[in-house]
Amino acid sequence: MRRNAKLDHHVGESHHGEAHQTVRLGARHGARKCPRKGFLRLLYVAAVMFSIVPGKPARATVEHKLSHGSAPSLRISPEGWGETSLDDLKLVLDAVAAELAPRFPQRQLGTLRVVYGEGGPMAFYDKSADGDYVIRLSARHSRWHQFVYQFSHELCHLYSNFDNKHARHGEIGHSNQWFEESVCEAAALYTVRRLAERWETEPPAPQFAGYGATLRALADYLLNEPHRHLSSSTSLASWFRSNQSELEESPYLRDKNEVVANRMLPLFEQNPEAVGAIGYLNHDPEDAGRNFEDYLRAWKEACPPTQRGVVQQVIALFGADASGQTETATPAVPSGLLLARNTR
Repeated sequence: MRRNAKLDHHVGESHHGEAHQTVRLGARHGARKCPRKGFLRLLYVAAVMFSIVPGKPARATVEHKLSHGSAPSLRISPEGWGETSLDDLKLVLDAVAAELAPRFPQRQLGTLRVVYGEGGPMAFYDKSADGDYVIRLSARHSRWHQFVYQFSHELCHLYSNFDNKHARHGEIGHSNQWFEESVCEAAALYTVRRLAERWETEPPAPQFAGYGATLRALADYLLNEPHRHLSSSTSLASWFRSNQSELEESPYLRDKNEVVANRMLPLFEQNPEAVGAIGYLNHDPEDAGRNFEDYLRAWKEACPPTQRGVVQQVIALFGADASGQTETATPAVPSGLLLARNTR
């Protein structure tokens, strides 16, 4: 993290033609990579293929009703998105927020500004002049799968209390930042898979009918990446012992973050309460400076009883010996995606 990094953005209303306000953003949360560029080109072909293959009848739903909490009100900058309908973009981002927000009833984000920018998606520590959180995305040209993936990751950072960290000598401790990155990668995969399933029968609008297959193809591709998987004889605990120092020194080593994310995803998918535990990460401003074992213990203690179980399972992943862990089989890449690869 570069505490003194400065970046200007014109942040305005989503598509109402109002005057834009220049907001000076300071310390940034940290850039992260996009899905692999080559794959995105292939996914476009797959999206076209999926759109012409007959599927289940789709029932369009403009809004996914929330049972707990409320989703943030999004204000989307109208500039920089390329060939993207702002109305459709708001539908997609609202769908992501509606999927995650009910898991965090204790965390009301209010108004959230979304801006375009090169250099990768990012959640900013500094708020806008109006006190709003700001998220930057780099997706463009109606790549809805990329918007879902990027926005869900950055939104997870906001729900994880990413800005509730005590700074010492002007610097925020980052020794556990790699874990937050891994958690939010798992949350992004969780959201992509959830929306893939939901949009098969309940797309946010008729024009998204059939797009669930594209989201599923993205999730399957990412989960199948070889670097995300350990050998059958290597536990996450033993892998972590070999990589802990490097992770704590350089928290944005994506290939390593994604190993952890793949192992946590099944824990978040096993019950509806599990994802909500993320809302108690970084609960105390001192947590960021703790050693990793104490960091996890503080997370568990901050959770309500219904969510302590999943945190204990995460702790077990890092504490189990090698003989107790085996790598789960990876799902097969969808045939449509394989065919798309052959069209290069």
